[in-house]
Amino acid sequence: MKKVVLTLITVAMAAGSTFAQADKALVEAQKKSIVEAVKKTDEAVKKAPTKPRLWLERAVAYFDLASFPDSTLANTDLDASFKALDYVAEAVKLDTKEGKKGSIAKDAEKLLEGREKAYGALMNMGVIKYQGKDYTSSFRYMSKASEIASKDTISAMYTGVVAQLCQKDAEARAAYEKYMNIGGKDVAIIYGLSQIYKAAKEEDRALALIDKGIEIYPASKDLKNEKFNMLIAFNRIDQAIDQLKATLEKDPKDKMNLFNLGLLFENKTNTLKEEVNKISEASNLALEAKRKIASHKDKAEVFIDELKRTKAKLKTAKPNQKPVIQSQINKLEASIAKDNEELKLLEGEKVEAEKAVGDEVANNAKIKLLVAQINELKQKTPGFYIKSLEVDSLYFDALYQLGAFYYNSAVEVKKNLNSMDMETYKKEGAKLESEVSNIYKNDALPYFEKAYWKVKQADEVFDALEQIYTQLKDERKLAKLRASKPNLDPAFIKDLIEQFEIVKRNGKPFEISFRAAIVAEAYLGMKNEQKYVEWKKIEEDYLKK
Repeated sequence: MKKVVLTLITVAMAAGSTFAQADKALVEAQKKSIVEAVKKTDEAVKKAPTKPRLWLERAVAYFDLASFPDSTLANTDLDASFKALDYVAEAVKLDTKEGKKGSIAKDAEKLLEGREKAYGALMNMGVIKYQGKDYTSSFRYMSKASEIASKDTISAMYTGVVAQLCQKDAEARAAYEKYMNIGGKDVAIIYGLSQIYKAAKEEDRALALIDKGIEIYPASKDLKNEKFNMLIAFNRIDQAIDQLKATLEKDPKDKMNLFNLGLLFENKTNTLKEEVNKISEASNLALEAKRKIASHKDKAEVFIDELKRTKAKLKTAKPNQKPVIQSQINKLEASIAKDNEELKLLEGEKVEAEKAVGDEVANNAKIKLLVAQINELKQKTPGFYIKSLEVDSLYFDALYQLGAFYYNSAVEVKKNLNSMDMETYKKEGAKLESEVSNIYKNDALPYFEKAYWKVKQADEVFDALEQIYTQLKDERKLAKLRASKPNLDPAFIKDLIEQFEIVKRNGKPFEISFRAAIVAEAYLGMKNEQKYVEWKKIEEDYLKK
C-alpha cells in the first residue's frame, strides 16, 4: 500500500512544482480571470436562466475554479466541481427537445469526457485535500472522478487509497475491485486488495487474486512469498508444500525455499500431533467418566449397606432408641437419593463423552496412522535445513531452526522421562537421561553454537545455549556464553575469580585448572585476548602439576 500512497504524493508534488515555476504575475492574472468568469456567468444565468449556452459557460467557469492548482483559489468554493456538474446537466436538459440533443448539449457532455474539465477538476481537489490530510473530502472528489471516468484506472486506484485512509473499508474494496476489473495491474493494489480479502476470511478470493498477480508478474518473489504466507495462514499446508516443491524443482538451491519447506513439515507435524491429542483427550474423558461412575457406585454401596444395617437395628431397638435410629435412616436415605441424582448426571456425562469418542477401534487405527505420518515427517524435516546450509553454511535461520528442532526432540524425550513412575524410572530412566544429553550435545548444540558465535549473537540462541549448558553442567562454556552479553556486570568475572581462589586454597591441581579454564573462557567470551592468554597459561600450569 505504501507504493500507492507514494504515487499519489508524487502526482500532487509534480502539480505543485509546475505551478510554483509559473510566473507569479501570470498566475495572479489567471486567478483574477477565473474569479471574474465565475461572477460573470452567475449573473448571466440569473438574467436568462433558460438559455443552455449560459449554463454551459457557467459550468466551464466553475470547472476552471476547481481545477486551479493554487488551493487558496480552489478552496474558495469546495463545491465548485459538483456545482459545475449540475450546470452541465442543466445545459443538456435545456438543449434537449423531444429526446434529441442539440449542439450545446453535446458540447456540455464533452466536458465529462477524457481527463480535462470534470475529471481534472475533481482530481485536482482530491489531491489538494489529500495534501491537507483531509482524506474524507479527498475521497468525495476522487470517487466522483472515478464514477465519471468509469474506465479510468488512476482515479479508481486513488479512490481506494483515500478510502482506506479514512477507514471506508467497503468503499476501498469496491474501488480496488473496479480497478482490477478495468485492467489495473499495479502490484501494490493486488497485494492490498488480497489483504482485504484475507482479513474478511475470503480465502479463495485472496489466493485467486495473488495468482492473478503472479500471472502478471511471474518474476515477483514478493507475490509468491505472500501466497506461501497466505496458505500457511489459511492452514492449507499441503498446498503450500506443493507450491514450494514446484518452485524448488526450478531452483533446487534456493536456500529460503528449502528452509521454508522444513518449516512447513514442522507445521504439518504439529497439526497432526494436535489431531492425535484431540482423539486421545476425547478417549481420556470417556475413561474418566467411567471411572467417576465406578467410584460413585462404590461410595453408594457403602451407604446402602449402612442403611440395611441401620434398618435391621431399628427392628430390635428399644422404644426410646428408635427416634435416633430413624433419624439416621432418614439421613442415609437422603444421601442415597442425592447420590442417585448425581449418578444420573454422571451417566449423562458418560454418554456425551462416548459420543465424542465415536468408534474406538477406528480411533486407534487413525492414531496409529497419524503417528506413522508424524514419524515420517520428523525424519524428513532436518534434511531441508541441512540442504539449505549446504547452499549457505552460515544461514542463521536454518542454523537456529535445526538446533531448535533437535532441542524440541530432547524436550519430548524429557516429558516422557518426567511422566514416569518410580519403578519405570529405575528401569528406563538412566537410558532416557543419556538420550536427552546426547541429543543436546551432539545434535542441537553444534547448530546453536555456530549460529551464536559465527553469525549473530541473538537472544533466542543465547537462551537455548544457556539452558543446554546448564542441563549438561558445562560450566566452562556457560561462563564464556554469559560473558559474551553486552553491558556485562563487572561482578560476574569477579565472582569467577573468587571461586578460582577458593578452589586454589583447598582443591587439587586438576580442580584448580578447571576453575582457571572457566575464567579463561569468560574472558574469551568478552573478547579480551590478553586476559584469555593469561588465564589459559594458569590453566595449563596447574594441569601439569
